Amino acid sequence: MTTVKVDPEEIKRIKREIEALEKERNEIRAKLDELEKELQVWIQKRDEKNKEVQQLRQKGGREYKAKRDEINKKIQELKKNREEINAKLDLLYQEILEYKTKRNEYNQLRRLKMSPERIQERIEKLEWELQTNPNITPEREKQIVDQIQVLATELEIIQQAERFHKKLVETRKKVDQLKKARKAISLEIQKLANQSQQFHEQMIQAFNKADEVKKEADEYHQKVVELREKVREARKQLREIERKIREYDEKHKELIAYRLVAKMRAKKDANFEKAVEALEKFKRGEKLTLDELLLLQRYNLV
Repeated sequence: MTTVKVDPEEIKRIKREIEALEKERNEIRAKLDELEKELQVWIQKRDEKNKEVQQLRQKGGREYKAKRDEINKKIQELKKNREEINAKLDLLYQEILEYKTKRNEYNQLRRLKMSPERIQERIEKLEWELQTNPNITPEREKQIVDQIQVLATELEIIQQAERFHKKLVETRKKVDQLKKARKAISLEIQKLANQSQQFHEQMIQAFNKADEVKKEADEYHQKVVELREKVREARKQLREIERKIREYDEKHKELIAYRLVAKMRAKKDANFEKAVEALEKFKRGEKLTLDELLLLQRYNLV
């Protein structure tokens, strides 16, 4: 090993550099530890917000929307039923008009201001006269037959008018029933529409809330990105400091070794010279004897 003159102050300076770098390394490590802890806090906050967003969207997008759509489906079915009722009512209104027209037409054909019962009684009385009067004259018989014919025609007119009036009444009852059913359907539709609107508003509120929380999550994510960049920068600084420490440490050990060699040579230690020669062989990659290895260990050269 070549003898190198070592300045003790240089060794002290390097030692101070190492100590300063180690202090800086410890500070960076502490800073890195704080950054990583803060990073985990913001990651947790971001993940919690994203989970909340997912829950809100699931609540709004699935549950409220599904309930709203289910109600809207019922509303459409009820509207279809109401349309069917309206179609039936249109037919019944047409029937009412027809029955009313027929009844009025028959009523206009009436010639006698007598009740059906009175007409029937009059017919029976005339028929009884025909059947029981053996001395009836042809003129009277013809007169009675003509009267019975007039009365029977009048009775038929009244019966037809009453028949159409009865149909008119029955049809109006059907109309009333259908109108009640239609009203009930309309009330149910309104009730369901209110429920649908409530679920729709809840859905919108959930989506809006999800958007608001997503903005917070995005802000937290931006904080995570910034902290990760700071962590990467701190790790980079730490690696650079540790590299410098290794360089100074190697330089320090080298100077210490040179100083030790100088001291040993100053003492004219023959064994140390042999150890130095063994170290040179070791550096060249040559095989060492057991004694040479022991010398290197003795003087702490390996």
